[in-house]
Amino acid sequence: MKTIRPTIALRGFNLGGSGAGHVLGDLESAVMETVWANSDSTVNEVEERLRNKRGIAHTTVLTTLDRLHRKGYLLREKHAKAFIYSPRYSREEFERKLAQEVLGALIGHFTQPALSTFVELIGEDAGALDQVEALIRAKRREQARSKKED
Repeated sequence: MKTIRPTIALRGFNLGGSGAGHVLGDLESAVMETVWANSDSTVNEVEERLRNKRGIAHTTVLTTLDRLHRKGYLLREKHAKAFIYSPRYSREEFERKLAQEVLGALIGHFTQPALSTFVELIGEDAGALDQVEALIRAKRREQARSKKED
């Protein structure tokens, strides 16, 4: 099994969170949602969008964007006197990497219980079981093709 180096869940996983909130705080999640919805945003633009939902200080937005950049979730580029922020990962990439890191850690440390619990959890949904079966068949075909090429 391949080792997964965390890039999303660096600081843990919050079971009570939702979306980006599983690994980020409320404000960081709100900022990420804003940047995902409006890529290439300045501090002022992010602040303006957040003010529609909450009272927030300019310095708080500035600090939060800088923190998300230092954590590796945002990219920034200097334009004139302002930084332009954009997401390092699309929301879909973020969610996929998060799932990969969390499941990878569980399977890496608790292989049998993690796999059997996964099957139990999706077992009630025939469509989900069919999806997993199709993914497994596709992965086996991919591995077989890869072996033939070697």
